[in-house]
Amino acid sequence: MNGLAGRLSHPGLVLACQVATGLIFLAAAVTKIGDAATFARQIHNFRLVPFGLENLVAITLPWIEIVAALAILLRVRPRAGSLVGAGLMAFFLVVVGTAVARGLDIECGCFGTADASRVGLAKLAENAGLLAVTLVASLRPRD
Repeated sequence: MNGLAGRLSHPGLVLACQVATGLIFLAAAVTKIGDAATFARQIHNFRLVPFGLENLVAITLPWIEIVAALAILLRVRPRAGSLVGAGLMAFFLVVVGTAVARGLDIECGCFGTADASRVGLAKLAENAGLLAVTLVASLRPRD
């Protein structure tokens, strides 16, 4: 396999992206689980989830992130965990993009209360970069 696809599916690169993805999602989940009420308020500020469902999202999303992270880091199903991570990053990219487009000046809630970063072009670029890393992590390493 030559070219970009061959380089991106290098076993070392795929493994490095998987470890990075797993650690990022684990850190994000742990910080959100500790304060679900604040995370629910951060979700509410995006104005995308129907009123009353913010609590459900705030409780379930971190556990999805933990399951994906552990699948990757414990090498149980690293590609599956990475695909879940890529799906989440694509979703987060859209959510932050809509907040930026609507001119919202809010905290992203990406790492719960541990990080007070705000939505904006920098967060949009960060999420795009993380999406790229999770996509590489989901590749089947070449032989």
